[in-house]
Amino acid sequence: MKASIRIPLLFVAMLLLAGCGDKSATVPFDPSVSRYGEDHRLIQFKDKVQSQTIGDESIGDFIFTDINGNETSLKEYLGKKSVVLVVTRGFAGSVCLYCATQTSRLLSNYSQFAKRDAEVVVVFPIETPEDSRRHRDFVVSVKNNLDTPIEKIPFPIVLDVQLKVVDQLGIRKDLSKPATYILDRQGQTRFAYVGESLADRPSVKALLEQLDMLKQEAAGDSGTAGGNDP
Repeated sequence: MKASIRIPLLFVAMLLLAGCGDKSATVPFDPSVSRYGEDHRLIQFKDKVQSQTIGDESIGDFIFTDINGNETSLKEYLGKKSVVLVVTRGFAGSVCLYCATQTSRLLSNYSQFAKRDAEVVVVFPIETPEDSRRHRDFVVSVKNNLDTPIEKIPFPIVLDVQLKVVDQLGIRKDLSKPATYILDRQGQTRFAYVGESLADRPSVKALLEQLDMLKQEAAGDSGTAGGNDP
């Protein structure tokens, strides 16, 4: 069933640069400095992380909303690639520098994920379908500051409308705690990390290391299976 909203490409441009914060605020975007005077180049995510407890949720079955308002899931990638699912804090109409920085770094390092046969999927939780209509003026201000044309964004950006996936994962906090999951090709969750603060997120380096370990494990299993052949 088609979702009740249709999200223009321009809204996705806004999502790349927006995230959590005061819902009443509308803040002009500055590519380097937040409204609190914080420089995104000084933001450091965690290089050393360990997987937290992995629940029984079948993440590959979760339903999201794509940029055209259609329902989509991770099943189209499973069996072909690993999936790095990044859940941002959420979209509330103001700039979250941490969400923007994280998305930007995933974008600039996407080729490294592709080399590891992994697809990145970035999720922006929104509380109501009306949230997509409430920020037209904000979209206009953001689009004029984009360095990368929206058509060149190589990975899917999807919405979690009404926080359904957030609640299934048990990560709600205002909107959502920032969270990252890695699924192997079979759809099994192999890594989970839920941050307790805006800055508490795995770095690109940490995620690539997790993918390398996953690949090495798969290669080891394959070699063992081959060695057992008569």
